[in-house]
Amino acid sequence: MRRRRFPPALPLAAAALAALPPVFAEAQEAVLSGGVLELDAITVTATRSPEPAYGALSPSSVWTHGELQPLQPDGVGEILDLVPSVNTQTTPSDPGAAVGIRGLQDFGRVNVMVDGARQNFQKSGHGANGTFYFDTEMLKAVDVTRGPSATIYGSGAIGGVVSFTTLDADDVLDDDETVAVRLKSTLETNAPSAMVHGEAAARLSDSVAVVGAATWRDAGDYQAGGGETINSAQEMVSGLAKARFRPTDAHDVTLSALHYDSSFDNALVDTASSNAVSDTYTLGYRHTPDTAWADLTAKTYYTTTRLTHEDRDASETYEIGTVGLDLFNTSRFETGRIAHAVTYGVDVFHDQVETSDPNGSSDDLTPSGERVVYGAYVQDSAEITDWLEVIGALRYDGYRLSGSGMVNEGSRLSPKLTVGITPFDPVTFYATYAEGYRAPSITETLIDGFHPPPVSTGRFIPNPDLQPEVAHSLEGGINLRKDGLLGPDDQLRVKLGAFRNRVDNYIEQVFEMFPIPGGYQYQNVAEATLEGVELEAAYDAGFAFATVSGQVMRGVDESTREELASVPQNRLVAILGFRAFDRALEAGTKITAVAAKDGAEQLGLVGEAYQVVDLFAAWRLSEDASANLTFSNLFDRRYTQYPNGSPSPGFNAKFSFTTRFGG
Repeated sequence: MRRRRFPPALPLAAAALAALPPVFAEAQEAVLSGGVLELDAITVTATRSPEPAYGALSPSSVWTHGELQPLQPDGVGEILDLVPSVNTQTTPSDPGAAVGIRGLQDFGRVNVMVDGARQNFQKSGHGANGTFYFDTEMLKAVDVTRGPSATIYGSGAIGGVVSFTTLDADDVLDDDETVAVRLKSTLETNAPSAMVHGEAAARLSDSVAVVGAATWRDAGDYQAGGGETINSAQEMVSGLAKARFRPTDAHDVTLSALHYDSSFDNALVDTASSNAVSDTYTLGYRHTPDTAWADLTAKTYYTTTRLTHEDRDASETYEIGTVGLDLFNTSRFETGRIAHAVTYGVDVFHDQVETSDPNGSSDDLTPSGERVVYGAYVQDSAEITDWLEVIGALRYDGYRLSGSGMVNEGSRLSPKLTVGITPFDPVTFYATYAEGYRAPSITETLIDGFHPPPVSTGRFIPNPDLQPEVAHSLEGGINLRKDGLLGPDDQLRVKLGAFRNRVDNYIEQVFEMFPIPGGYQYQNVAEATLEGVELEAAYDAGFAFATVSGQVMRGVDESTREELASVPQNRLVAILGFRAFDRALEAGTKITAVAAKDGAEQLGLVGEAYQVVDLFAAWRLSEDASANLTFSNLFDRRYTQYPNGSPSPGFNAKFSFTTRFGG
């Protein structure tokens, strides 16, 4: 794959900065393109009923496109680092990302969705066992709920749910427009790269709107702090098409297609190249008649991810296709003085895994097979008084997987109970007990083969008797929502919580002496306990703003009393900023402080403490033009984000310009 050299972005950024002061007067009444903190952004992942994230009786967080734009995050990892207890595992030479929540990662322990479609791709290796590919330029918002309290939103999510929503026509069009186009270009110095992104939307009638978007990005290798070159070159193209039909106020139909294609080099073999292609197709329908008994949502989807590695002598392919259906309704009614919102529904998905490696053993280590996972649930959110709310839910899960002549199946009923008390405005206390159920994956059950040469570590042994994991989570929290704290227009939002999650039948890979000469097998060998404290807070006074998020966490394998390797480092992320020139300028700093990870060296990983400082600035040049400049890792600190194997990028300057045309 070719590597292009691009001119440094700093001279271009300096030229743009020099031209900015005269145009501030043109933005007297303007605000940044979504840059103002949306402190009451809506979450749906906890209960499926829209509610403000800071008011939800759950550890839920939402970040919108507008809030993220001034920060210019590079990839999924930099976005999810803003959420407490969420971490990502990445490889520089592969743009895919694996998401972990509260120390639970891989094989579907975290339900990652794009527009409601599950992303279930997985391949065996020395890195993560469960990655997905996504172009963050397509992002409208990301909604995260941590812990098994979100299992009503999908089977298997004992770690939590991460739901990415892509942009739609209303994000490009103003209310009085029928056609609009938005263009964005970006240059950055490390890795040297260029990106072009475009969006076009049209309102064809009062009931039909369409949007299309595309991105092209070409990047070279990056320099870690101190100057080491890390293989990260890639070329990526992505596209989005979405249409929305509203024949009447009661009917809403959405069609979407999302495509991602990235080519990159293999970090270990100079002659090898790789290609990842991911497609997501969704069809959604919502029916909201003029009755409190019906608020029906239905979605069907198909996702496919295909990863191909090629060199001079061989080619290997990993592919998974997932077909899914999600159907639920909410009925609202009263019994006496108690107001109920009862949600009930079903969901099902089918995974089909096809692996091909004619000259090796990768098709044994990521075995082909199929799995069907299904569930049904009912939840009652009851407002008993002005100060007391109770949420009770019951979910039934079942699964069946097969391949290589083996079959594994099971089912379980999982409860959830949440009690929320508001003794005085604006403080709410809540406590939750929830159980979750994760079916074994195809690989965990059917893996059968030998490690590829030249390394010989014994055989990998299948386990058709593998049992599902069952999570028992207890947590409590405090929500604070206060307007007019220090001034008439400021806002303060705080979420503070503590959790303890015990996972029975926790699945790990262990070495078995028999049959001779022995080998590795996934087994239900442990009871894992994970516990911690999470903080998320935001304050916005208009002229200044701040957010803080972080966690202190530990996890223990109860059978050995050893720390779990999957638990991330303790972390604190703070964003401080100000606005000036009638909010035409927004600037600030992001500071990330990470504690050391005990025992990382014994695992062959880096767990050193580090601190990273970033600077950002965003300018609204006019109603339809804006510019962004960020300096990441300002002091060129060398650090490695646990559990990644390669150091993160050093100093990087990134400049982007966005313009919009509408009519």
